[in-house]
Amino acid sequence: MSKPEDGGLERDYCAGQQSLRKLAERYGISEGAIRKRAAKNGWVRSEKTGTQNGTQVRKKGTQKKEVRTKEKSSEEKKSSARKSEEKVFTDDENIKEGANDFGLSPQQALFAEYVAAGKTRVDAYRLAGYKCTGNLAYQSASQLYRNIKVARYIRHLRDKFEQRQAATIDDLIHQYTSIANADPNELAQHRRVNCRYCWGEHHLYQWRDIAEHDRAAAKAAKDGRQPPEYGGLGFVDTADPHPDCPKCSGEGVSEVFITDTRDLEGNARWLYAGVKETKFGIEVQTASQDAARRELTRLLTARIGSGGIVPGAQPATGYTADDYRKAQDWINNELGDLD
Repeated sequence: MSKPEDGGLERDYCAGQQSLRKLAERYGISEGAIRKRAAKNGWVRSEKTGTQNGTQVRKKGTQKKEVRTKEKSSEEKKSSARKSEEKVFTDDENIKEGANDFGLSPQQALFAEYVAAGKTRVDAYRLAGYKCTGNLAYQSASQLYRNIKVARYIRHLRDKFEQRQAATIDDLIHQYTSIANADPNELAQHRRVNCRYCWGEHHLYQWRDIAEHDRAAAKAAKDGRQPPEYGGLGFVDTADPHPDCPKCSGEGVSEVFITDTRDLEGNARWLYAGVKETKFGIEVQTASQDAARRELTRLLTARIGSGGIVPGAQPATGYTADDYRKAQDWINNELGDLD
């Protein structure tokens, strides 16, 4: 209901010359909605002359409704808080925009917002606060859905939402592509490196530095053993094995290496999902590359549109808010906050 109509309803309600049923028929809303609006805005209904008893009964009913409304105020606040969490549009696209620019009441604008977000008309009708059940709910929701102003606002929200999601799809495609193409070796490696005898003089034991050799010699003397063999200094852990080493036969030794994740760039940054310390050691967690490829295939197929879309696939503009939320939830669950 637009503001002029709302003002007319307040005037006629406060005048008390027409019954609530006639007001409901005139303004196209239910008697209950009129009572709620009167209680919410503090409208005071004057007594109607002539049929005093009937007016008093109606007034008492209104007063009882006001009492019930006050008793349920805390529950309504909780319900309102839950509804606000379900909204998918930002503050600049909230129900005030619908009420101000499209001539809708806040409740009508909220209904349109839920429909644009992908809810069925009945679900949107109930989430907007309308009270109907069964076939009556569907009929009332359909009537509201066909309202010219409501339909125009729904189209407006869908257009803005699709424009915004065009960029979101590009971001998701980029992230999925990065995950699918990332090289896990940029995060962790299993490699074969040289043993102590690979590059020592005459393939004798090679030491890192003289201090390491002196410590080993002192311990051998203390234990009454022969001094350790000397194959020179300068052992490097990460060097390749010597192909003719008599000790390791050119195989080297096995080593697991985890890169410094603070310096990750490119695709590896999206693949990396954190580390976990377990009783067996450190576990590098990554996003699922198989899942990323599946999601990437789905998005790219949809992005092709009608020119090359496979049967049964959705066009990019056919995605609902739930589709985007699920995709973003997958990114958040797999990757966490990487910014």
